[in-house]
Amino acid sequence: MVKYLKELLTLRYGKRQNEVESEKGLIPIYGTGGIFGYAIKPLYDKPSILIGRKGSINNPMYVKTPFWCVDTMFYSEINTYIVNPQYLYYNLSCIDFNKLDEGTTIPSLRIETLNSIQLSIHSLPVQQHITDIPSIYSSLFNISIIFVSSFLLLINNSFNSCLTLIISVLTSSSDILLLSSIPTYLPGTSE
Repeated sequence: MVKYLKELLTLRYGKRQNEVESEKGLIPIYGTGGIFGYAIKPLYDKPSILIGRKGSINNPMYVKTPFWCVDTMFYSEINTYIVNPQYLYYNLSCIDFNKLDEGTTIPSLRIETLNSIQLSIHSLPVQQHITDIPSIYSSLFNISIIFVSSFLLLINNSFNSCLTLIISVLTSSSDILLLSSIPTYLPGTSE
């Protein structure tokens, strides 16, 4: 089914961070380039898609945790009854927002322009399956990292154990006598 973006989410303006920014803050503050500070309280606390309003407009971001975003960005209140937030983010990531630029000197977007974007979306169950795919691959990747790390640790420990055993054998007095009886020349060569 085809939907206008305004049917899937409500765009809101970010706000200046001056009153909430703090070195003691735990809430990320997003600008068009990503996180640049921390706030003491969130502007919004549900999953959201952030879209640059001025400046870097072609880098939408998906945020799952409480956040603050500045006035050069839009944040979104997503209608989760008809669209999965992560699925919508994947769709919006495929759009070249630079083609929608309405600025004269600085790239800019308006809510009206964004609201008129048409997207073809699947049913919610299909959306969920689509968003599960990267999670499955991510989990498999994490499992393989754990397996490889464990294997390398096992090899390292085995090598260290073998090395310790060899050193203990070489340093025991009875073995030194044995080692002294080993010829120092290679077979097939003269002494």
